[in-house]
Amino acid sequence: MCGRAEGHGLIRHLSICEVDLLRKVGRNDPCPCGSGRKYKTCCGIYHAGIRYPDTVEQLIRSRYTAYAIGDVNYLYRTTHPSNEAVVGKTEEQYKRETLLYCQRVDFTGLTIHSTEPEDEGGIAHGTLTARYRIAGGPEDFFTERSEFVRVDGRLLYLNGTEIETPAADD
Repeated sequence: MCGRAEGHGLIRHLSICEVDLLRKVGRNDPCPCGSGRKYKTCCGIYHAGIRYPDTVEQLIRSRYTAYAIGDVNYLYRTTHPSNEAVVGKTEEQYKRETLLYCQRVDFTGLTIHSTEPEDEGGIAHGTLTARYRIAGGPEDFFTERSEFVRVDGRLLYLNGTEIETPAADD
């Protein structure tokens, strides 16, 4: 769970190359992304670097799970360098800020509403709702329309805009 590592000095001793996960997830545990698959055959293969996400859905799910477990190394690797969370920061600064965020937020569920492949400009889109809880408070959510771009054959998170929750499918 997010929030426990702070007292153990994890932030003060953060290495640029490696960060311990805030929440351990077992290889045979259900994947936090909600796919119904085991972590090792779902987002775990991307986090371990065995494969790279080929689709927008895979990248959304694997990034959500990385936030849920505090895998800031993966989040850094899958964020486009022009993203506002990265611009003007060192890798270590980005990871520290992201880890602090993960410590405060307990991600409780993901819904992917839609995905769209790359358009003529090379931008792919996805719309998602992430549910979360902060410091034991009530569950809340945000809905985001995300943009992704392929660089050297790999999809990267470019940016996202918070939107109203899409209407339920009829």
